[in-house]
Amino acid sequence: QCGVKNAKGIWKMKRVWVGEGVAGESVKKELFEGYFSFSVSYDQMYRKAGHGSGSTCRFAFWGVRAMKDNTGKEIGLGPGKGI
Repeated sequence: QCGVKNAKGIWKMKRVWVGEGVAGESVKKELFEGYFSFSVSYDQMYRKAGHGSGSTCRFAFWGVRAMKDNTGKEIGLGPGKGI
C-alpha cells in the first residue's frame, strides 16, 4: 500500500480579459483567473508515522497566455530577449 486512502482535486480556469495587440499586429493578450484545490486522506501507515489524517491545499491564481514571436512560435517563460 502507498499510505493514501483517498485523494481528490479541482483545477478551474476561466478567461477574464482579452486585449488586442498594437495596431497592425494580430497578437491577442489574455488574462486568466483560476482556482486549485487538492485534498488527501492518509491510511493507517502514514497516521502511525505521525503525518496526521491528511491535508488540504487550496489557492487562487492568475495566468497570462504565452506570447508568440513573429513566426507564431510561443516564446513562453524561458530565457529570451524580452520585449
